[in-house]
Amino acid sequence: MTVLVTGASGFLGGALTHILTRGDETVRILARPTSDLSHVKALPIETTVGDLSNPAILREAVSGVSIIYHCAALSADWGSEEDFERANVTGVRNLLEATRIAGQVDRFVHVSTTDVYGYPRQSCDETAGMTDVGLPYNSTKIAGENLVKAAHLAAGLPVTIVRPATIFGPRSPDFVVEMGRLLLEGELPLIGGGRSQAGLIYADDVATAMIAAAHTPETMGKAYNLRDPQPMTWIEYASALADGIGVAPPSRSLPSGLAWAAGWTMEAAYRLFRSNHRPLLTRHAVHILSRPQDYGIGKAQRDFGFAPAVGLKEGIKLAVAWLLSNEGKSALRG
Repeated sequence: MTVLVTGASGFLGGALTHILTRGDETVRILARPTSDLSHVKALPIETTVGDLSNPAILREAVSGVSIIYHCAALSADWGSEEDFERANVTGVRNLLEATRIAGQVDRFVHVSTTDVYGYPRQSCDETAGMTDVGLPYNSTKIAGENLVKAAHLAAGLPVTIVRPATIFGPRSPDFVVEMGRLLLEGELPLIGGGRSQAGLIYADDVATAMIAAAHTPETMGKAYNLRDPQPMTWIEYASALADGIGVAPPSRSLPSGLAWAAGWTMEAAYRLFRSNHRPLLTRHAVHILSRPQDYGIGKAQRDFGFAPAVGLKEGIKLAVAWLLSNEGKSALRG
């Protein structure tokens, strides 16, 4: 059986590719010519060179594939609306169409996000509707997920959607590398004292959940939240990272209302001056750091026995060990 992974050059897709190659499947990845594949180059994989904008390449990539794991996305708190639309909506539409034409796919596993709930002040489960709050990542991930649902309802495409909360682990650009860099510089700000639940889940635990969901009939046409069952606040997580790399835990904190206003102001200024850099604070980041991310996972536990094997304690140890490695130190230097 052949499986396809999109986004294998990225964080989650890379972790998934490593795990899949330990099994019996033939693993194929879709990768741009410019993608850095150093973390998967030693693996026994097939590579289709191209991207989600090329229908002909996508038809080649999905040919003979039984399961598609669609991890490729623009997952960020800052960027142009055009880039978000291209990656998270147009790319999904093109891949779904190629899958429909191929006709033989047994499952299309789409990686969405709990951001589709619109950062509510109280966490929820999958019975809650999706809420567009006008932030590019939130908006385009909702649109992409709606395309997947429509393909299932209209064309019978066999889909499963996973909605991870806060994914971390080695190579995590945001919640390991960027947070580690800010901790080293003594510049990591907490929002509301860091008391909100972070909704963390180790990347390998997301990957194994995706594989389990892909092979479970009960998951067909459904969406599932994913996070570690163990609760952990942002201050607890940041302090564990700080302790691991030998620096002081964060001590500065902003009230959530003030932080949101500051993020809005910085975004406006960066847009006005057409800056190519990311603002120091964004509304998206403030929502993630100040709103509870402990979304309900009972549905995944019931339907396919979701139970993280690595977990938070061991996951943080592995993330810290990577940060202290040559590769991690290089990433921290940027």
